[in-house]
Amino acid sequence: LARRASAKGSDGGGMTRAKSVGSMSVSGSKTSSIEKGKNGMNHVDQPMIDDNSFKQRLLRGVTTILRSRLLMAIFTYNALYASTSVLLSFQRAELVANRSSSRSSAVSNTAFLAKINTASSVAVFALQASGLGAYIANCCGQRGALALMPIIRLCGVILLGWWHLMSDGRPPDLILFLVIDEFTKVINFAIAKPVRENLWRGLSAEARYEAKPIVDTLANRWGGGSAAFLVSFINRIMDLIGFGVVKENGERSILGFPPVLLLCMVISAWWTMVSADVGNIRRKIDAELKKQQ
Repeated sequence: LARRASAKGSDGGGMTRAKSVGSMSVSGSKTSSIEKGKNGMNHVDQPMIDDNSFKQRLLRGVTTILRSRLLMAIFTYNALYASTSVLLSFQRAELVANRSSSRSSAVSNTAFLAKINTASSVAVFALQASGLGAYIANCCGQRGALALMPIIRLCGVILLGWWHLMSDGRPPDLILFLVIDEFTKVINFAIAKPVRENLWRGLSAEARYEAKPIVDTLANRWGGGSAAFLVSFINRIMDLIGFGVVKENGERSILGFPPVLLLCMVISAWWTMVSADVGNIRRKIDAELKKQQ
């Protein structure tokens, strides 16, 4: 009897312990499920941040440009090129208007400008297809190729200014102006632009994929808008304080030069200095990359 009672007591204790262990596991699973539910609720309540949204990418691109001296120099280089192009377009429009009022019609003017653009396009294709543009870029080096276009534009603007001085303010010949302007564009597409694209080599992904579209787009808009604003501002200052000379036919001149050409000279000189700075910065980056290799 004592043995049976002890056996029953041991079985009852084992069952009690099993029940307690089972209750603990059930309570533990319930607690863990409740905690998971709470964590899930907290996770759902937290807003998700999209790092690839347009706003985030734009902010990262602008921040990357402002923190990099090379990107700021490239931005300034492109903006100054756009400024000189807009300033010379004002002079071109005036020369074409004078040609229209003298002896030609709108149809002949359109055909004439189309021939000029066709000739410049053929020249760009010939330089690129023959490899002559790449040969010139290799001979000049990276810094020389970057400085080639602003130097040519500066020399062309100085030549146009010299024409104004020698002809007592008479506008330059349209053929001469178009040759100078289109020659700069040919150098840009055939030589300078491939070298500018090579400036992004070895930079971070943020610089190449987020900052580069901003530089390519905003620099052109900034440069063109700034040039138009400066021309309007100078004309307003000349009217208010009597600075410069205003002829009876409405032509303006400062130190014997039209305001557009004088402003283009200053910006072209600044552009030349910026091109040298871009080349020096890129050379230092290339030297650091070689050391890391």
